[in-house]
Amino acid sequence: MARPATFSKSQLLAKLTAVFRRSGYGGASMADLSKATGLSKASLYHHFPGGKADMAAKVMAEEGKRLQKLVLAPLGKLDNPVLALQNSLQGVAAFYSGDIPQCLMNSILLGSGEAIFRAEIAAAVSAWAELLAGAYEATGAPSGEASAWAAYALERIQGALIICRVAANRSALEQCLAELRGDVAAVDNL
Repeated sequence: MARPATFSKSQLLAKLTAVFRRSGYGGASMADLSKATGLSKASLYHHFPGGKADMAAKVMAEEGKRLQKLVLAPLGKLDNPVLALQNSLQGVAAFYSGDIPQCLMNSILLGSGEAIFRAEIAAAVSAWAELLAGAYEATGAPSGEASAWAAYALERIQGALIICRVAANRSALEQCLAELRGDVAAVDNL
């Protein structure tokens, strides 16, 4: 029998997030979620009447707030677009924290989660790409070049996260972000 939880709602969501990040939506069983939180399955259903889908939706909403605060919000400050891009890249490092950074959005799409969350995640990625391109274009780069760089940056970040998972460290992400900061510094010097 699971013991009663003695933590806040945000701590509960953090524990659920760790399971979804590690196992994806399809791989996260109710038993895994119960074990991670210390709550019985009945208690989890009490907090999340919609079950695993409800838990994942709440976790994704919290992750969306973090993405907005750390990564996207800096891109809206275009009075200094180079600083906006640099601050956003710094936010990426904080957003994908931990010794082995993992992308929750990527993990949640595994298995049956794709049908449930694909549109929401696609919208978040599209917004991220548009904001990156807008900030890059605000540096004076042509629109096509800005869009291409934004796509490249997102591909590099996501690819680095896969390498981090394989290598069991965060060095690939740090190298990726250093290179993207170099791109931004170079456009500032033009």
